[in-house]
Amino acid sequence: MLYPLLFTPVYKDYVWGGRQILERFGREGPPGKIAESWEISDREEGMSIIENGPLKGTPLHTLILEQRKELMGKDAHHIRFPLLLKIIDAQDNLSVQVHPSEGAEAKTESWYIIDGEKDAAVYAGLNGNFSAEEIDQKLPTKEILSLMRTLPVKRDDMISIPGGRLHAIGSGTLLFEIQQCSNTTYRVYDWGRGRPLHIEDAKSVLLYSDAKDPRISPKLINETPSYRQTELIRTPYFVVEKWELFSSQKWHKLPDKCSILFCLEGENSLVPVGRTCLIPACCPPVEILTDNATLIHVYLP
Repeated sequence: MLYPLLFTPVYKDYVWGGRQILERFGREGPPGKIAESWEISDREEGMSIIENGPLKGTPLHTLILEQRKELMGKDAHHIRFPLLLKIIDAQDNLSVQVHPSEGAEAKTESWYIIDGEKDAAVYAGLNGNFSAEEIDQKLPTKEILSLMRTLPVKRDDMISIPGGRLHAIGSGTLLFEIQQCSNTTYRVYDWGRGRPLHIEDAKSVLLYSDAKDPRISPKLINETPSYRQTELIRTPYFVVEKWELFSSQKWHKLPDKCSILFCLEGENSLVPVGRTCLIPACCPPVEILTDNATLIHVYLP
């Protein structure tokens, strides 16, 4: 029988990273910049390894191969775990980039803002209607920012980044990213850091008429004396909720589906603060002991 699973974080040292992931959540980690912590990943370049219980040391993909039905339940048709969950620390600006919306490396993602420094902002989509020629001309230069929507961000904001949406995370932003299991990025502007650009690939997937507001308003689902449940975003690929627990209780897991829980704050008996837990579909009801905890819940629709 499977049980709630914790995974050893996989750290990425990209040039724009900082130390917030370790400092905020009291983690130990390698020296230098830590840009991302891959919390749950079924990718060879950052495979999640179980760190608790009898399955300690087992790669997530091994479970997909050997116990897929027990792990995924109704979603056992996936040949690998379909989501990639990350914590991102943008000490500096990320590149302006875009992801494919179709194919094996399609990548729709959403950003839950954990914290933002004063004047922290993200760039997402376009701020008006522009010709493809004007967009193409400005893509590899800083001028592309003048065509993009700039959004000041703060804690609890939710930003939607479907495949094809031009975007960049601005400096001073700490966020939890929920995305399809893809690692394909087409970079178009990189703040003069000299890394390769992928202009033609970007043009092939870019949404040229994407002036929709990417900020998603929360929707209260349920409120009781013991918890508050709020839907943050719903996409064809994942649903994200915030659960504020005010007392101990059994987790409201959906029948025959797995649940992912990231603990934003508050001590509890299931998942440490700043860590992510995968509750397999076959698990019996899980009791969470707490006085006050906030969890981000992710599941497949």
